[in-house]
Amino acid sequence: MQQAILTVDLGFGDAGKGSIVDYLTRQHDAHTVVRYNGGAQAGHRVVTPGAAGQAHVFAQFGSGTLAGAATHLSRFMLLDPLAMMVEAQHLHELGVPDPFAHTTIDARALVITPFQRAINRLKELSRGAGRHGSCGMGIGETQADALAFGERVLRVGDLARPDVLHEKLQFLRAVNLAKAPVSPADRGASPQLAAEWEMLTATDWADWLLPTYADFVAAAQIVPGAHLHAILRQPGTVIFEGAQGVLLDEWRGFHPHTTWSTTTLANADQLLGEAAYAGRVTRLGITRAYATRHGAGPLVSGDDSLTCALPDVANGFGAWQRDFRSGWLDLVMLRYAGCGRPARRAGGHLPRSPG
Repeated sequence: MQQAILTVDLGFGDAGKGSIVDYLTRQHDAHTVVRYNGGAQAGHRVVTPGAAGQAHVFAQFGSGTLAGAATHLSRFMLLDPLAMMVEAQHLHELGVPDPFAHTTIDARALVITPFQRAINRLKELSRGAGRHGSCGMGIGETQADALAFGERVLRVGDLARPDVLHEKLQFLRAVNLAKAPVSPADRGASPQLAAEWEMLTATDWADWLLPTYADFVAAAQIVPGAHLHAILRQPGTVIFEGAQGVLLDEWRGFHPHTTWSTTTLANADQLLGEAAYAGRVTRLGITRAYATRHGAGPLVSGDDSLTCALPDVANGFGAWQRDFRSGWLDLVMLRYAGCGRPARRAGGHLPRSPG
């Protein structure tokens, strides 16, 4: 039998997607977890069963890895090779001999460069009290560049083409330097500003970045898009793992506190349709018993007393997202997130606000 289980967070993220995917992998002996949106900003914490449970926060590997599932990163992912190599090292320390050996990456997936991450952080810092709630990983800037410049941006397949890689990195460095919201004279206003300016302006970037990308290519399995079709033809269970939540979606969320990513099940449905998948499909919406939000933006049912009463040790104050807040379960918003119909641009916003 073939079955695909599609998971989606019905809130602002942090609903427990990682633990659910790990559980489903074990219950159904799933052979593959497919990531269908988002990128290195995901923080899906898994603690394995047993008294001596292992803990890992999954970002780019599928959250079924410790339960034995392979990972496929679809073309809708935004990949940060540097962060993925760090994550692979932690999984190796937990006893996964070679995480990349059981991971395939669509060659068409976008690559987040250090330059896009730096300009994302500079923009968020420049907003002061008006922060958007960015994770500071460069997701929005990478998507914006892809929309503006098409094939001139970096994709995973380009990492194995040294001449193309160098040319595209030079271009993206110049493009993002031109976006800087603060002047070079202000770069010393804070250590954070100084660090991001240094990343954008350092002249020796190729000396360390190109060899690091070469190491990534040597470890990773980069595949054509049709590889997913072969995965979906295998008997057994495939789990589709989403990132963030529907209420942060680029079309269904509330501007400007949104992500440049489709966080509904639309991408997962499209991937299944392209593969002419004929197996059983189950859609699971995930929510806590109370509302949460990590970062800036409205939380209508937010309650400081609940935030104090329901501390989350895995979600504290973050340098970029800032405070983690709790509130009462908002059934109106839950219904809105789970209704499944294409929505108008919530709040009348223009979609795709970087950060």
